[in-house]
Amino acid sequence: MLGKFVSRLRRLPWDRMAGRVGKLAAACRPGFTPLVFAASFAFVVILVHREVYSFVVQRPRFSVPPMRTAVAPAWADRQGVETVRVDAPGATLFDRDLVERVGKSFESCPWVRKVTSVERVFPDELRVKFEYRRPHVAFRRSNGFVVVDAEGVRLPGVYAEPPPCDRKVAVVGAVSLPPEPGRVWNDPAVKAGLEMADYVHRTALLKRLEVKEVDLSNLGGRIDPRRSEVALVTSNGCAIYWGRLPSNPRFGDPTPAEKIENLREVMAVYPGLGGLRGVKVCFRGSCAVEPSEAWARKPR
Repeated sequence: MLGKFVSRLRRLPWDRMAGRVGKLAAACRPGFTPLVFAASFAFVVILVHREVYSFVVQRPRFSVPPMRTAVAPAWADRQGVETVRVDAPGATLFDRDLVERVGKSFESCPWVRKVTSVERVFPDELRVKFEYRRPHVAFRRSNGFVVVDAEGVRLPGVYAEPPPCDRKVAVVGAVSLPPEPGRVWNDPAVKAGLEMADYVHRTALLKRLEVKEVDLSNLGGRIDPRRSEVALVTSNGCAIYWGRLPSNPRFGDPTPAEKIENLREVMAVYPGLGGLRGVKVCFRGSCAVEPSEAWARKPR
């Protein structure tokens, strides 16, 4: 390769270039002669620089081969692995659009929330840093659990057991088919599930009762408009009939704080909601219980 470069330099018309520079210098006044020679020298340097740059960037060691990278967080199983492909035929590490091309390829992966940097490491490395989408809530379906992030974007995979999510409660009641991984799941039950999962997470009493599931099967009254739209199922199997979503109350509905107070009154008689199959806290000024045994004590 170096021999080819030298031969190309030898073929340049150096005699002709020197003659033109000499004629130009003779025509100029003596005070401008150093300036003319400096400009000529700079011109030669630029030519040599272009030749050297062209020689370097075309070397095979700087070429970018087709890349295939498996992307998935450590907790995901094999079915959740996504492959990022970067095909840049003839590209080298010096190409101006290489960084943008690689970044967009990684951002197209359903696992990737944002690419933070793409770094060229010469002679033959690319280092990509990105943020994973975090699993926020798991939705239980007949074939397993489907996971979304905090923005409702579906993550890859269907899981036999709920994976580790930011919110510990699972949600049931999303009736529409999940979209392709990387797309927002536009289902009212998904939006409602995210809202209730966040509410349970920040409400100390519900966390203490170990609410494990949010049941939205009757969301919008699609099964029975007379029944509670939201049910919170605790670890001991008791269903807390919550009523409507906090973001969608009707006139006369108790506030979330009043529902929590109703729940406290029931717990004063039934600690930890033990012995109950269900409790209705969605009525202002009163509550009702469904005992899981033949006997029951009526809340005061």
